[in-house]
Amino acid sequence: MRPSWRLLRWHVTALCVVVVCFSPTVLSAQPHLPAGFADDLDAFVSRVMETNLAPGMAVAVVRGPDLIYAKGFGFADRERGKRANADTEFYIASTTKSFTALTGALLANRGDLDLDAPLSRYLPDVRLHEGLDPQSITLRNLLTHTHGIQPGGPVDLRTAFSGEFTDSLLLQLLKYHPPATTGREFAYSNLGYNIFSLVLDAKFKDGWKDLVDREVFRPLGMKHTTAFVSKADQDNIAVPYRFDGNSSQRVAFAKRDANMQAAGGHLSSANDLARYLQAHLNHGRIEGKQLLPAAVVDATHAQQVPQNRRFGPFVRFGWGLGWDMATYEGDTVLQRFGDFPGFRSHVSFMPERGIGVVVLTNDAVASPLTDLIAVYVYDRLLNKPDLAAKYSALPQQLLQEQWAVLERERTTRSARPQVTPLPLSAYAGTYESVALGRMVWTFQDGRLNVKMGIAESGVEVYDGGKYQLRVTIFGGGSVVTFQVPDGAQRPTGLTLNDYEFQRIAE
Repeated sequence: MRPSWRLLRWHVTALCVVVVCFSPTVLSAQPHLPAGFADDLDAFVSRVMETNLAPGMAVAVVRGPDLIYAKGFGFADRERGKRANADTEFYIASTTKSFTALTGALLANRGDLDLDAPLSRYLPDVRLHEGLDPQSITLRNLLTHTHGIQPGGPVDLRTAFSGEFTDSLLLQLLKYHPPATTGREFAYSNLGYNIFSLVLDAKFKDGWKDLVDREVFRPLGMKHTTAFVSKADQDNIAVPYRFDGNSSQRVAFAKRDANMQAAGGHLSSANDLARYLQAHLNHGRIEGKQLLPAAVVDATHAQQVPQNRRFGPFVRFGWGLGWDMATYEGDTVLQRFGDFPGFRSHVSFMPERGIGVVVLTNDAVASPLTDLIAVYVYDRLLNKPDLAAKYSALPQQLLQEQWAVLERERTTRSARPQVTPLPLSAYAGTYESVALGRMVWTFQDGRLNVKMGIAESGVEVYDGGKYQLRVTIFGGGSVVTFQVPDGAQRPTGLTLNDYEFQRIAE
């Protein structure tokens, strides 16, 4: 039997650290810091930036009730010479899950929502794939990745990438998601949080975006955090980049209001995420004021289900509500990271030690470096020995590893014959799937490009003889297989992620 929201408390030492982008000012007095901490962290992050894996970075640190460090490094927009700082807004991808789950916990605490009620209570018209019963799936299952519904289908792809959906359409499209191959065991994905947002939209007058703002951001004073790209200061948003082996190259910002979703849908700053960690480390209190109910905040830290997976230097053993529970060299670390083309966010804290760290970058390739900076902060604040020896070569080592990864990718891709039986222009056209929507392929200046709503991608040949092209429309690489009847001069359809698309007559 689960403890109630009101009785469950997690006693946390008052200490939180957050790391942000390059600006020359430490934001508060540091009477209880290890000697030379700020200077050492400045120097280490500067060494990390010399790898050129990311144009900009934001690092913030909170200890106890205090913000003890907040700086920016490099550029939010390199071409415009716009420096990153502690208030620069980065897209934080899956860090959003912590906000969404906390909102659910707050609503449940007031009796406005029952996390242990079945999905069918809140979405009575939902129809799932054969073998799935909405009566047996609870809202808690959605938030703990134990719902048993297979991700990677139209609901999570439309919400995170194309942005082409309505709530009623998503409810219809859930029937395309079969039972998960992992059954009801923990299996991390976006899908449960996407469905949970449908519950919030159906239950409350405000949509999930406004609910999270009302329940979490406004009480905590997070003024640079929003799920609406259109409402953000456009001059304050970090531009995404991608490391190509030599430097980071600017890429398109692939987020709009429509594809900011409950599993990954916020812009935020290092300063704001520092306040968020202050609240989690201090039972809902910031600057001596009780801004959120202590029992609710603490309850989100309690393990709901087990997991067993390694993530960089961390070993993840459980999942709370919106938080991965992990260990690092014997200490428990709660964490919620985010990864999306052009962005990486690291948000974590050690409850027993009272330390929390935030690291934000505008190049997802820098993912290992964000975690490296975080563990450096933990090690330095815990006065671990021999840090100079431990960290002296790591930034360059990670750079070399990234070079090796990119070189393997280039070698593999260059080995593929870049020819097809049809000219590339023959693939241009509009293709439609009931489940995934429309794909529009265009040919210009000798190159193919493809769009699905907001999402778009360049195209390369994967296996020309099989009429296969490679796209990155869903973040990672996907292979598209075209149907070309014998003797035909252009395709009649295509297959992507096992979904059939038919070509629309022009």
